[in-house]
Amino acid sequence: MPERVLRPDKASCDRRGLAILLAFAALSGTALRAEPWPPLPPPRPPIPSLNESPAAPSTPNNLSQVSGTSECLSRLRIAGFDVEAAETPAVANGDCRIDNPVKLRAIAVAGRESPLLLAAEPIVACRFAESLGGWLGSLVAPAIVGATNSELAVVHTGPGFQCRNRNRLPSGKLSAHAEGLAIDIASFQLADKSHIPVKPDGNEQHVATINAVRRAACGWFTTVLGPGSDASHADHLHLDVQLHGSSDRYRICQ
Repeated sequence: MPERVLRPDKASCDRRGLAILLAFAALSGTALRAEPWPPLPPPRPPIPSLNESPAAPSTPNNLSQVSGTSECLSRLRIAGFDVEAAETPAVANGDCRIDNPVKLRAIAVAGRESPLLLAAEPIVACRFAESLGGWLGSLVAPAIVGATNSELAVVHTGPGFQCRNRNRLPSGKLSAHAEGLAIDIASFQLADKSHIPVKPDGNEQHVATINAVRRAACGWFTTVLGPGSDASHADHLHLDVQLHGSSDRYRICQ
């Protein structure tokens, strides 16, 4: 059953900090100690009000969207992201739309010179890029170094934005991918060229590492699915920031 978690803004930083501590404790096998909190990812931009008027369908790349992209891009570049504004992909279904699309190539990781690359250079909504980069840079990269003694070099993902239904079904609700608010991750490539696949491969260290960063992902995303959730996610992690339910106040962490 989905895990229901209230989402008051004042608790978001505590939830992310706790997620980081739990992930590192799981990988090290030691009890939590009273140590300084690690740096937190950048705060998420506010969720648009439901009372805002939707963009005119005849002008999907309007000036307000350009302005929003510029502000978000500035934040990402200051944080060390290799990112650029992207054209909205052409789709046949008018219900698929992505606000402030960006192409995400790499993110900076504190304490090292080399960036963390995203091999597929996915196109995602800019606000989702902030969440993804925060999780990868603040949690995943240092956790993998601690577990393997090798730097995380490349993340292998899907394309990000895709105009399709959930689980690729022929009918039903649109996926968060249809808004550029989701990513699928297949594996993590280390500096020594080895891979940590999301799909269990029988390597206990790999499985423990994936489980730790997966549990901690609920501090950054509203949906976290992967092997064991259902057949559609048996070989990858699905992460998104789509709101859920009639009150939009719970998370799906499986």
